[in-house]
Amino acid sequence: MRNKIGFLLISLILILSFVLAQTTPYKTTINVLVWDDAHTKAVKSLIPEFEKVTGIKVNFVALPTRSVLEKAAVGISLDRTDYDLVAVDEPFVPQFGELLIPYTLWPKGRVFEKVDLKDIVEGAVNAAIWEGTPRGLPINGNVYVYIYRKDLFEDPKNKEEFKKEYGYELNPPNTFKELLDVSRFFSKKPNMYGFGPFTIKAEGVTAEAVFIMSSFGTDILKASGKTVRLVLDKKKAVEAIKFYKDLLETAPPGKLSFGHTERIQAFNMGQIAVMFQWPALIPNHEDPKQSLVAGKIGYIVPPAGPARRVAVTGCWILGIPKASKNKTAAAEFAYWWASKEAGKKLIEAGMSPVRKDLLSDPDLQKTRKWYQATLEAFKYGISRPRFKDYAKVSEVIQVYWTKGISGELTPEQAVDSMYNEIYKILKEGGYVQ
Repeated sequence: MRNKIGFLLISLILILSFVLAQTTPYKTTINVLVWDDAHTKAVKSLIPEFEKVTGIKVNFVALPTRSVLEKAAVGISLDRTDYDLVAVDEPFVPQFGELLIPYTLWPKGRVFEKVDLKDIVEGAVNAAIWEGTPRGLPINGNVYVYIYRKDLFEDPKNKEEFKKEYGYELNPPNTFKELLDVSRFFSKKPNMYGFGPFTIKAEGVTAEAVFIMSSFGTDILKASGKTVRLVLDKKKAVEAIKFYKDLLETAPPGKLSFGHTERIQAFNMGQIAVMFQWPALIPNHEDPKQSLVAGKIGYIVPPAGPARRVAVTGCWILGIPKASKNKTAAAEFAYWWASKEAGKKLIEAGMSPVRKDLLSDPDLQKTRKWYQATLEAFKYGISRPRFKDYAKVSEVIQVYWTKGISGELTPEQAVDSMYNEIYKILKEGGYVQ
């Protein structure tokens, strides 16, 4: 009898152990707010796998970039939050930094290992830092990469004609002078244009302005903690606007209303020879279903300006609000998203990676030739101005950069107005005594 009881007890223990082992470690729901593009669509497609392994139900809210900022601004505070995990575009990290748990204090995962920031490209890690501390986990490897029509640049007839006209070999542009030369050259071809600009009033204009002005040797602001200085060199800023106006002369019709949609469409139709692009958007160009130039594209780091070579970064981080009641579950989702194992699957679905081991993977580089250029570009990475009132400054930059390049104002007038308006923002914000 005792033996039977003992056997039953042992059997019961084994059964319970098996059942417990099959039980997912969480039974909770998290609310996640992210931007909407191919990257986050890839993540959403694999969320059921994450939910099955962890037991965490994910309410995944994907919105246009500006809407994400607005939702986060009204939905997160120190004592309450509508979201357990929120994506923040890097220039807005200072605005939300105090509301987010520093990454060093994030809890360990029960299923997925906490991501070591040493596994992330340095430029992306810098995007997460505010007041010396990373305020979240960098999650996408966005940095300026230049794309060009490789087939056109390698065409023997084009090479012969270019050398005859400009006196040197036709190659992907390594300097701003070469960028303007090749843009002018190809704009003379039938049904072709040289440069693909970004001119629609949006954050992309600020990135473009910062890129060009920095390449000419001037920053707009220098921010260190709570100290912000206006350092815009007006002469160099004027030169930057004049250069961009020259590039615009080689752009397609409607060039003053070019945003992501217009640029992608024009390049995919074979109308543009060269332009910058964010890695997250490059798969649009390499998809034969939507691009006539898929497989005909080359990738390089941005050309060097008269003063230096730079590449604007546009990374997003995942942050956990201090008011979240599901911090561990939120961290678990972020660790899964940023893991190497999930990353390989997410890449296939359209994700733009931020991990060094994925960007440098030889097999991945064979099919995604922009990965090497992305890694190289991060070496020259620069950020847009980083301080709490950045959004106001970005608005001013967009207004006067577009007025300057369009001819609505002279370059000198545009720079003077930009300088004065930014100074006013700093004065009102208490940055200037």
